[in-house]
Amino acid sequence: MAEGPEDSVVRARTRWRGRFAMSKETWMVVSGGVLGAMFASLGLAVLFAPANGFGGDSLGFMGAVSILGLMPCGAGFVWALIHPKYGFPSIAGGALLGLGIFLCFAGDGLNDAWKAPLDRPSTVRAVGSWTNGGLVVRVRPDEVVAYRSGGGSVAWQWTPPGEDSVCTMSRGIGPGGIGLIGHSPHGKPCAAVTALALADGKEGWTATVDAPARDGDSADSDLVAVAGTQAVLQGTDGWRAVRLTDGREQWRSAPDPGCTPLEVSGGEQDVVTVAQCGNAAPVLRSLASGDGREQSRVALPAEGGLKNLMVVSADPLTVWVDAQAERGTHAVLSYDRSGKQRASIPVSGDEYDLDVMLGGVHAFDEFTARPLLGGVVVGDLFIVPGEKPGDVSISGGKHPSRTATGRLVAYSLADGGKRWTAGLDDQVTGVLVDGTSVWAMTRDKLTRVDAATGRRSRELDVNDTTSLYPVDLSVAERERFTVVAEDGTRDEPPVRGMS
Repeated sequence: MAEGPEDSVVRARTRWRGRFAMSKETWMVVSGGVLGAMFASLGLAVLFAPANGFGGDSLGFMGAVSILGLMPCGAGFVWALIHPKYGFPSIAGGALLGLGIFLCFAGDGLNDAWKAPLDRPSTVRAVGSWTNGGLVVRVRPDEVVAYRSGGGSVAWQWTPPGEDSVCTMSRGIGPGGIGLIGHSPHGKPCAAVTALALADGKEGWTATVDAPARDGDSADSDLVAVAGTQAVLQGTDGWRAVRLTDGREQWRSAPDPGCTPLEVSGGEQDVVTVAQCGNAAPVLRSLASGDGREQSRVALPAEGGLKNLMVVSADPLTVWVDAQAERGTHAVLSYDRSGKQRASIPVSGDEYDLDVMLGGVHAFDEFTARPLLGGVVVGDLFIVPGEKPGDVSISGGKHPSRTATGRLVAYSLADGGKRWTAGLDDQVTGVLVDGTSVWAMTRDKLTRVDAATGRRSRELDVNDTTSLYPVDLSVAERERFTVVAEDGTRDEPPVRGMS
């Protein structure tokens, strides 16, 4: 029987529908494989990202997208698996697409590369730390331990002689990596100072000092200083400079009659001394480190006594003055080489409260021999964490939550004017000067800020240990950091490396 035109049309429609049905099934396999694998690989990448050096706020968003995407695409992914001819190539393409999306939007993070064992006994706390080359040196009252920043192994240990405990230490270290450690028995004046070679922990010379009384095993800051190639020792009768290499005396300087030595600090070419003169104005002097010649003399605006004082920088000369009087001076002051005041920066102004020392005005209770400065000098700028009321908010209830913000603020040491503000995600727990940049550490992030402009040039998530209290932060090499904690007995190791 001959085929009519209508039969040909029916057969053509049948073949077309068959091709369409096959194409539709193939399309389901391909789309299910691509989308399912894309969301699955994105989710897995987010899951394992922190352990492999990734971070950033985008991780949470990408994780949520992957979960929401897999909910409708999960069946299509399974459908692709049971149709390997088209499914497997689709899955491979989707996986690559998901990883590509992750790499485009994921930020960088830091992980704990190593951790020192927790401190024992549980009552011990660090009083300060130094960084020297590839070593991080943590000072406790009962011992000094140097860790290799590359892997955390102990390079050397030093113990004060007899039953002595550490009562002071130099803020800086000298040429050849020499640091100064003051030590004495319980309740005795901090009368012995030892030069310690930080490369190997070997003792050099030990000098005696006519020191004031000491309370128990307490430690105090800025009783000794390194200034160029000199060690400057403070006693009740004044200041004595000795050579760092062999302890040979170079010069002496006495306070004015009726004044008592209060503090000493050092720079490359300068020694800065402060003397308390009863209820009169304290005397700030700058001396030449080589011969002790007086270069400038300043009567600090703090008659009636001081609550706190800290020399922030020897050059340019910058000092934090916190007077006893409520309406007295509470500011960071800068001076030129002749002793003329250049700038006055209030630490509690109309806009911000400044953490000149990390942890605020109670920071002298932490790292007592070498307190951590929150305010640092870079060029002719004073850069410091600034806080406002309400920066940290904690909600109560069954599910308490914490929201926070923070910032660094830069002021000119020439005129005291504010130059820039850089926003941060939380309160600052560590500050580090790195060339022309400043690193600011918060609980969850490490941010690099350009000192000249305040521009944030790098932001790294801190993926592992969270620092809740001030820490001493240092950089070992490019984006490899070490963190020293005062309390290394519980939540945070005494020293850890991040990379």
